[in-house]
Amino acid sequence: MINKRMNSGFLPRIGAVALVTSALLAGAVSAPALAQTDTARSAPAAASAAGYVALGDSFTSGQGAPPYILDGTNCLRSKRASYPIFSDLVSSYKLKSNNACSGASTAEIPLQLAGVSPSTALVTMTVGGIDAGSNIVLAACAPNPASDVCLGAINNSVAQLSILAPKLVGTYGLVAATLPQAKIAVLSYPRQFKPGFSPLGDVLNGATDALNLVIKGSVEAMDTPRIRFVDASQEFAGHGIGSRIPFFAFDALNPFALANFHPNALGNSLGYARALLNDGLLRR
Repeated sequence: MINKRMNSGFLPRIGAVALVTSALLAGAVSAPALAQTDTARSAPAAASAAGYVALGDSFTSGQGAPPYILDGTNCLRSKRASYPIFSDLVSSYKLKSNNACSGASTAEIPLQLAGVSPSTALVTMTVGGIDAGSNIVLAACAPNPASDVCLGAINNSVAQLSILAPKLVGTYGLVAATLPQAKIAVLSYPRQFKPGFSPLGDVLNGATDALNLVIKGSVEAMDTPRIRFVDASQEFAGHGIGSRIPFFAFDALNPFALANFHPNALGNSLGYARALLNDGLLRR
């Protein structure tokens, strides 16, 4: 089936994403500077560039794609393979900063907005998973996915969704008011497991689907074209944990590895960055 989001520019730009992915993994391309001001670029280019800022949690910080930037925090921001870095490389937007941080909930977004230029033109974000208890689920399930403790954590996480929508609506409204010139892309959380790979994986996939429904509904409640929900499920389909080419980091010998259960370099480039391209968010 042809992806309904394909357009005339899709194939060459996806080729660009794949090429950049290969180059970064081989070390042939350096990631863009992530300072608030981009001094690495020439003055004319910086003057014409549309600023881009990334916000949210570990799925945006790039936790699944080490090595991490040594910035004195525990944010686990990928040094060269987060989806904001790939998005910068294949679009006319220039990443000014990735303020996303591992473990960040909606309550941390105001702090992430501190110092961001009000002239910022693009914001991308993933947020809501921590509010729903995803970190608690991972901690409970990593030692023994078949345990009652794990299943209880999943059930409690799903129950938290009933109070998540107002937090999301308030967060989106704050970002829109703080950055009045920005279009805001709210990305979904992709299913992490190949369907049928394990009973627990199927349960976790279902919980992810439920979370995404709340996120999508909260974006729709804002009722403004400036805030867009980007469903990355098509791009990640067929690449969950247990598939031949997974888009997620997972070390079965080390269930507590920091990168586990997060998009890896392939997921960030051919998953998230491609979803932003397909939905037209990276075009000015």
